[in-house]
Amino acid sequence: VIVYTVTRKENTNSVRAVFLDIGQGDASYVAFENGEDMLVDCSKDRRVLSALGRHMRFFDRTIDYLVVTHPDRDHYGGCVDVLKRFYVKHILYNGGKKEYDEYWQTFWQALQAEHAEYTEIAKEETWQIGSSTLHFLYPDRPEKEISGDVETNNKSIVFVLRFGNSSIVFTGDAEKELEEYLIQKYGNELEADILKVGHHGSPSSSEEPFLRMVSPQYATISVGKENTYGHPSLRVIRRLERVGAKVWRTDLDRDIFAVLNGSTVDIQVKK
Repeated sequence: VIVYTVTRKENTNSVRAVFLDIGQGDASYVAFENGEDMLVDCSKDRRVLSALGRHMRFFDRTIDYLVVTHPDRDHYGGCVDVLKRFYVKHILYNGGKKEYDEYWQTFWQALQAEHAEYTEIAKEETWQIGSSTLHFLYPDRPEKEISGDVETNNKSIVFVLRFGNSSIVFTGDAEKELEEYLIQKYGNELEADILKVGHHGSPSSSEEPFLRMVSPQYATISVGKENTYGHPSLRVIRRLERVGAKVWRTDLDRDIFAVLNGSTVDIQVKK
């Protein structure tokens, strides 16, 4: 029997993460053991609010940390609604600018109006949240200093969340080129129990050397049903299976609920 537990904002002895079913896009909610929480990306629109409503108490109007990995609409689009609905204490962003995009301007104005503590991830750094560590691997320099030839996807925030010996690596939309860079710079530091698969399972991501380095027990793919991009790629699914990862997909499994207790990792879904 698969048990599905609702995430709540309270002190616990585990870190709980939900890879939210929000269609084609990305949004993940993390509840730390000290009662703080974090949202990583916001989907493309306000559907993120109903997804959060499945895992937060209805009267809770605070999000402690909002991480926006990069300015692609399917990752930041719903952040405007999140900022309207919730009091956000800390905002972490990769610094990407799209002044030509009217909706991005709306997002940027909403971000500034929030008066949250704002951090641009522009160097390797480690944050401590309760007993958890967030090791930000990339961008490891200011976004404006990254070559203009580098696509937006390869400027995504990439970080590893560790709680004891349990871990998740969040990859944004990282593609092959960034994966190769991360392998070269960080090597075994990429190892994690759970891989949030890059770029929705696109064939331009999740190359075998990267997957072997991460060596995940589980892989989660945030993807919409019958999407027009052909995500996830069958090749990517096969690569994940070859490295021994059990694959979970939001288009098939809905919300994917992970519990990190410091020594083991458990995945639960509602069937």
